[in-house]
Amino acid sequence: MCDLLIFGDAGEQKEVGFLLFMPNSGNRFVNEDKAMIRLDNMANYLMSRSLSPGQIKVYGYTAIVANDIESTDLSRDRALYVINELQKRGLGGDLFAEPIACGAVDLWDSNTDEGDRSLNRRVRVLVDDAILTSAELQAVGTGKKNPGEGNFQIVIQDKTAIKKTGSKFPWWIIPLALIGLAVIAAIIFFAYRRWRGLTGVMVQETIPPKSKKVPVFIPVAVVPPGGKTYVLTEEEIRRYAYELYQLRYGQNVNEVEDWHQSVHELTAYYEAKGYRVVLYWETLTKVTDTYYTQESEQAA
Repeated sequence: MCDLLIFGDAGEQKEVGFLLFMPNSGNRFVNEDKAMIRLDNMANYLMSRSLSPGQIKVYGYTAIVANDIESTDLSRDRALYVINELQKRGLGGDLFAEPIACGAVDLWDSNTDEGDRSLNRRVRVLVDDAILTSAELQAVGTGKKNPGEGNFQIVIQDKTAIKKTGSKFPWWIIPLALIGLAVIAAIIFFAYRRWRGLTGVMVQETIPPKSKKVPVFIPVAVVPPGGKTYVLTEEEIRRYAYELYQLRYGQNVNEVEDWHQSVHELTAYYEAKGYRVVLYWETLTKVTDTYYTQESEQAA
């Protein structure tokens, strides 16, 4: 079952995200700060969906090592820890199925050295996209846990059926709302520049190599005096994007998506530490702050 979810057809399940754990630990992540950001993002995504009881599946894994720790118990502890963290962020406990302990595996890399083993110490969060019928919802309320019990079954409704019932969310509203927000943001921005008397300098955004995205233009960053400003360099973004590629074991290559995910998570990480983040392609109009890069942060 665990092998099938990695390399085979996972049926109607969709992976939301994963986290890596420290050796022999069921409650310590490899990078605590980044793990907290990923948990926040996963919780926000899951809460944005209309989920039914038991629709979230959490799988725990361990590396293959020779020690006295029971790998199945450790993988279950890791899955339970992630479920608890997601519940702290507002998800109801009934949305989760029983944690699935897969034990020791070599699915993402071999276990010949520590670098390889670290990729197998993970917990994956998936969502079962099957839509429960009213009969099953009633059965869940009576305490029946297995779909084979009672006279009900899970039915995956097609899109036409959903449309006829009128339960489909009107997604066309979202583009209109985004356009409206963009217009309001533009009005506020230009009003602010006129009030400050700033000259309109525009710079071209740097797009990562191999990207087919058309370059766009963004306004310069206006940094008020005082405080700490962290410059997020191109090299740091590339390294983080490559880490995301490695963590997926080279599967589902999407350079542009990795690039933008790296910018989002690194920006959130440094803002949480109290920095005002400036991307490397932005031109500053005021040079009055103390600027930091990854090298100066490590030296400190």
